Amino acid sequence: MEKKDVKHLNTKARADWELIQKAKDGDEMAYDQLMSKYYHHVYMEVLTRVKRDEVARDLAIEALTKAFTQLHTYEPRFAFSTWLKRVTVNHTIDYLRKKQLNTTSIDEVIKNEDGEMSIQIESSALTPQQQFEKSQRIDIVRSYVSKLKDAYRSLIELRYFNELSYEEIAQQLGIPLGTVKARLHRAKGMLNQMMVGSRHTI
Repeated sequence: MEKKDVKHLNTKARADWELIQKAKDGDEMAYDQLMSKYYHHVYMEVLTRVKRDEVARDLAIEALTKAFTQLHTYEPRFAFSTWLKRVTVNHTIDYLRKKQLNTTSIDEVIKNEDGEMSIQIESSALTPQQQFEKSQRIDIVRSYVSKLKDAYRSLIELRYFNELSYEEIAQQLGIPLGTVKARLHRAKGMLNQMMVGSRHTI
């Protein structure tokens, strides 16, 4: 555990610092406590910017998970809540920028040989080749999922292979909904790290 001067922090901020040190040492309960403590604050921060409840909930989980993966960069010169707010705002802004860049109509208006306007819509049906490639990707993902720790592997399997909802997973495993989302996001991050190393992505 790191030893740093945190005397300037108030009681609440010092308590956060202790939890952060435990989380950095791999204490899952510390992660859960930080998640429970700050989820609502982060969610409200995101909601004021995206205005959509479902999107705000997902972005809040993503922002918290991103913060947890970057705990080693947090310095107790100021409160954890201040640092977390900056991470949250930056993550939300990145989402809004990407959304703006990727917002294009699925319908393409074109002119035919007679000069008349028509609509061209790309078929969503997969060709045999595309179906084969999709099947191959699924097999690749399964092979990497099998390498995860049991707790993370079961979450991935329940969510993406058994197609259970977050609520169903929480009920089946007997853990809080926020914990399900946070650990799933962490599990996907682990998968991506393994697959990037092997030049695969999900």
